[in-house]
Amino acid sequence: MQRLILAGTIAALLFTTGCGSGSPHSSSQSVLAIIQVTGPNSTLTVGQTQQMTATGMYGDNGSKDLTNFATWSSSDSSIAGVASSGKLTALKAGQCVITATMTGVSGSFSLTVNPALVSIAVTPVNPQIARNTTLQFVATGTFSDNSTQNITASLTWSSSATSVATVSNTSPTLGLAQALSAGNTTITATQGSISGSTLLTVSSATPTSLSIAPANPTIALGISQQFTATAGFSDGTKQDVTGVTQWQSSAVNVASITTSGLTTGRNIGTSTITGSFGGISATSVLSVNAANLTSISIQPSNGSIAQGTRKQLAATGLFNDGSTRDITFQVTWTSSDTSIVSLSSAVALGISPGTASINATLGPVSASAPLTVTNATITSIVISPANVTLPSGGALRFSATGVFSDSSNQDLTGQVAWSSSNTAVATVVSSLGNGGFTVGVSAGTTNISAKFSFAGASATGTTLLTVSSATLASIALSPATAEIAPASGIEYTAMATFTDGSNENVNALCTWSSSNPQIAVARTGGATGESAGAVTITAQDGSVTATATLLVNSATLTSIRVTPQNSSVAAGFQTGFEAIATFSDGITQDLTPFVIWTSSNSGVASITNRQATPGTATAVAPGTTTISALFAGVSGSTSLTVTNATLTSISISPSSASIPVGQGQPYTATGAFSDATSLDLTRQVTWGSSDVQVATITSIGLANALSPGTSTISAELNGISDTAILTVQ
Repeated sequence: MQRLILAGTIAALLFTTGCGSGSPHSSSQSVLAIIQVTGPNSTLTVGQTQQMTATGMYGDNGSKDLTNFATWSSSDSSIAGVASSGKLTALKAGQCVITATMTGVSGSFSLTVNPALVSIAVTPVNPQIARNTTLQFVATGTFSDNSTQNITASLTWSSSATSVATVSNTSPTLGLAQALSAGNTTITATQGSISGSTLLTVSSATPTSLSIAPANPTIALGISQQFTATAGFSDGTKQDVTGVTQWQSSAVNVASITTSGLTTGRNIGTSTITGSFGGISATSVLSVNAANLTSISIQPSNGSIAQGTRKQLAATGLFNDGSTRDITFQVTWTSSDTSIVSLSSAVALGISPGTASINATLGPVSASAPLTVTNATITSIVISPANVTLPSGGALRFSATGVFSDSSNQDLTGQVAWSSSNTAVATVVSSLGNGGFTVGVSAGTTNISAKFSFAGASATGTTLLTVSSATLASIALSPATAEIAPASGIEYTAMATFTDGSNENVNALCTWSSSNPQIAVARTGGATGESAGAVTITAQDGSVTATATLLVNSATLTSIRVTPQNSSVAAGFQTGFEAIATFSDGITQDLTPFVIWTSSNSGVASITNRQATPGTATAVAPGTTTISALFAGVSGSTSLTVTNATLTSISISPSSASIPVGQGQPYTATGAFSDATSLDLTRQVTWGSSDVQVATITSIGLANALSPGTSTISAELNGISDTAILTVQ
């Protein structure tokens, strides 16, 4: 055996020595170490060919093209064959490995062969439609392995007579025909040399009737209902005209409706849904009830405010599907003693010291919670951020924290009287609920003040605002391109760049518009899909504009994946879920804010559909429940196990920080539990700052540095707490 090994080694060396410049070796001293096999594509279609390349790598780091010297082979020659020259031919669908071998050294290349398109069938076959209607054609491809697939979105579409009917050749409405005038046209779908076609007849029939379905339905609060419209024509035919019907809701506060006829119950009551097509209208009365409402919870559940201050109330409804929804503006609010607490919609005003019961009622369900008004009076007001610079045309929101005689503090941003000492430099909004929003007008300085007075006590907070001479140079809108489903939405960021190089989010300053509201409706900082098509979303601030392209998808929703899968959480705590949708064209979209979330067992956990916290589950008691997400008839689910673990500690990060005046510092709070699990509690703990003159902190853990000094940042939940030191320089 040793002699055989030695002989093989000598033969290899002799072969190396005997090769000249045209040989597969780079040096008389080199030994072939590896072979790299490469090709232009790792995926081919049956019938395609490509030249493979084998490159030898030698011990002296040299390389050589071995394509014509190596021995080529295929792990499955029925899928792909390879010639001695390295030319590869794809024969049938499947996967195989292409190998090049020389002097006992091999290299390989993984290849996937897809079936070849053999024919295209266009459906429906030879249809007839009326003028001013649409019809979606579908192309089904048959492949060399006898498989079939919907390939509508990957073909080139055409109409032989565009005066009769056009057919969309752009995503996301590929294959959608629009009938224009009476006559015949051939609708063709093509890919390479393969095509399929059908005859489309456009009749001269005129609409004679219109019916809407369902007729006079009843839905529960927060649930959606798709309406369809069917037109009868003068030639006796009927046709679905849902997509070209103009839809309206007589009471949008009760039920909203999209241009595609999808309604959503917003409040208890009735709304007349009207569909109009070809000069004919039809109606259906939609009733929205709270039959699915099981209970109401009020936040705060046991609140306290100083006299003269206001508190935003919130009502959350628990429904029989285990979901919760914000019903703050659907319930009827009352106070048991208006001399202590008066109510204006969902805002409570403390009139005099005492405790009153706050009641919320919707249909047959009601709830109550105590609200205490203390006798504390205002002592000082702290404005944040402090002493900032703003470019001309820029904007920011100041906040005001009131410090009271009992050492408590309260956010008074929407309650104080805001003013600017020089409105030629900057203006500030003082209206209730919107106070503190400030816009830089021209270069200079001004004092921004916030004043609060009640029960004979008064305090004013002031900070200096400098407006620089920098002006708006450009706006960038992100994302620049996006694709969403009808009835879902997208959030945009309009980021302004000023002449001094500074950047700022100007969503609130821009005027937002859509090039076609029938496809997507623009709103401040976002857009909502209405029907399939492409639009341009524009954000404009003065003479400066930014645009983004938005596609509203016509592809079919195929699946929804709820994440995380099979998770657990301790009773009394919250955990978040996401819903990721996949469409038939391969596009994915985060539909977390738009799906309907449900829990199979509300006694174990409920899950919210609130706009601010969609997909947040609240664990109620130990057990297991199924969390589901439903959108457009498709659902996804996962299991959630609620444990009896208890919170043992809270850890704030960072534990210490040092920042300059005017900057912010985000904090996170992580909880450790008795079962060795951990959970992000940042949005569940109560945050506090020991010295609001030095720094304030928001309910989501963002600290704002106001003046030099040190403040202790605290996070507390269920009697467990932790602290961190914040130094402001």
